[in-house]
Amino acid sequence: MALADTVSLLAQRGGPDASIEAPAPPPDDNPTVSSVWSYDELFTFPLDNGCWYSASIRGTVRPIVAGREAGQKVEPDLAVTAVLSCQGSPTVKISERVAGTGPITRAQVENLLERRASILTDEAGRKCSYVPEIDLVGEGLVGAGVSYLCPLPRQ
Repeated sequence: MALADTVSLLAQRGGPDASIEAPAPPPDDNPTVSSVWSYDELFTFPLDNGCWYSASIRGTVRPIVAGREAGQKVEPDLAVTAVLSCQGSPTVKISERVAGTGPITRAQVENLLERRASILTDEAGRKCSYVPEIDLVGEGLVGAGVSYLCPLPRQ
């Protein structure tokens, strides 16, 4: 058999070690990121008490696309500004950042955004909160509403 015939035969069979499977690569313990989601969102809601609540969320979320956390976790870098405007009262504004968390779940991002965009007020000696509902839907960000949480007066 000529050398060319041997090479041809080996190529047809998948090479000299065709029966040996290559070992699987080791799991990647250092996840990488790509495909950045950018946000520049503004949500405004009229409230039952005549006030207006607005929240602005700007920045990026990077999905983890490799390693053990691929498809399950993200890395946020988001600036959050919330404003509460009520007639006859001073406007309340807060500015916070959701960043430096390391890989976290989308539900954790939603929770952090909701906490950072919450506004605490002191109304008639009671601590009350305006808490937004923020959802990550696909690659989008949705403001679904605002809850007013205030303890009932003591009787």
